[in-house]
Amino acid sequence: MYISVLTVHSWMRWVTLAIAAGTTIQAFRTPKDSVSRLYGWDRYLMLAVDLQALFGLLLYFGLSPYTTEAMANMSSALKTPAVRYWAVMHAGGMFAAVILVRMGRVLALSAPSGAAARSRRVVCFTLATLVMLAAIPWPGLTIGRPLFRMGWRRVAAHTAPSTPGAQADIFAVCRVGSV
Repeated sequence: MYISVLTVHSWMRWVTLAIAAGTTIQAFRTPKDSVSRLYGWDRYLMLAVDLQALFGLLLYFGLSPYTTEAMANMSSALKTPAVRYWAVMHAGGMFAAVILVRMGRVLALSAPSGAAARSRRVVCFTLATLVMLAAIPWPGLTIGRPLFRMGWRRVAAHTAPSTPGAQADIFAVCRVGSV
């Protein structure tokens, strides 16, 4: 089940990023004096980030061996950069993106004018998209993951020397970034 949810979460990132980019571009292209309330893209973006958050929470609180091990031994987890990334930074960044998307939608709908709605959407959706891009574990980084994960093919775990304070093999595997 872990691999299936992880694969869906990984592939859904591309849908979410495409919708986030489309929503941000649409917000920029909306005329400043427009009083139109055509915010269809906003709804799709909220749906996409909510689905990503759902799959991420399933992984974070139950399925991922990295975060469950990190929660069991938080002091060791925070000393290991890769585990700290998954336990704190990735989840925190994506949570901030979800909040920014929701804020942008609510603030735009409650704006007194079309210009105010446009500027609120532009700011919130641009920030949300940038936060999402920053919190994704891109290939080439020490915590990088593949661009397109194949759920049927699990990458073999490499061994790495453990650092002081790392008490579980899961920390060594996570440092290598192979799973």
